Amino acid sequence: MNAARLWSEVTSFKNLCRAARHAARGQRRVRGTARFLERLETEALALQRELVAGEWRPARPTTFTIHDPKERVITAAPFRDRVVHHALIDPLEGLFDASLVPETFACRRGKGTHAAIAHARELVRRHRYFLKLDIAKCFDSIEHRVVLDTLAPLELEPEVADLCARVLGGADGKLGVGLPIGNLTSQWFANLLLGRLDRFVLGELGATGYVRYMDDFALFGDDQLALKHAHGAIEAFARDELHLALKTRATILAPVREGLPFLGWNLRRGTQRIRPKNLCRLRRRLRHRAWELRTGRIDASIFAASLRSASTHLAHGDTLDLRRRWLSRGLSRAP
Repeated sequence: MNAARLWSEVTSFKNLCRAARHAARGQRRVRGTARFLERLETEALALQRELVAGEWRPARPTTFTIHDPKERVITAAPFRDRVVHHALIDPLEGLFDASLVPETFACRRGKGTHAAIAHARELVRRHRYFLKLDIAKCFDSIEHRVVLDTLAPLELEPEVADLCARVLGGADGKLGVGLPIGNLTSQWFANLLLGRLDRFVLGELGATGYVRYMDDFALFGDDQLALKHAHGAIEAFARDELHLALKTRATILAPVREGLPFLGWNLRRGTQRIRPKNLCRLRRRLRHRAWELRTGRIDASIFAASLRSASTHLAHGDTLDLRRRWLSRGLSRAP
């Protein structure tokens, strides 16, 4: 869609109703979601009036902490705000996606974690060395002004750009630092900002092998010294242009024969093994599901779906024996 005509699409009644249905996926029984959907036309028209008049403002979100396995603070926007996030992103998705390089896989239709891993496996087979990097406290460290600078070349309509700034400013209406983990807008804003890093690595540095999934990325090559120099250049670019820092303890420069840790897997030429801590996390989740089954909180069909989902995930790696053991234990208890 032409960027100059996006505002009318963002604020259309049809788009707002569609956005509500998208935002409600998996949460239709939640009280606030159900109440909004019961009055969908009335709520969508009210949101439309506020957006067109420039009166919409984000409400105060709910925050909570999870341990999966590291501690993360999740920000849950009220359902009404999540509808606005979808109404904003859905029409812009094609424009945003077109600005990204093929080697980045987060948020994008037809890509995702398994496609990223498949691409990384191919690079492992073709190169001798890898440089694995990560952004330190990525979402917490992103500056709102840098996000707006990243959006500027897309030449969005003033109303669309203003809505992006309002989403960034949150309930306080002040631009600052940090994107709430859990918001659809945060995922896309972070991905677009790190797209600048992609273009630097592929364009300025001329990397021949590269993969990124959100803030987790790796370069590949046959010259270890060249990768070491690339590390310094990337660190400087992230600091000076994006105002972000690399996570020192996550940096790995090594031969591919030692295995690339990427998205929960360890990738070597010819093998893909799930990392022990990720396997433990998966086991904990299934044990919790088994407890829910035993105590009547879920039925056997839901537990079976969880087990199938875990098996499908494991099937992407060399885990045949593990999956056979898990499935042979049946649905009454966890692995």
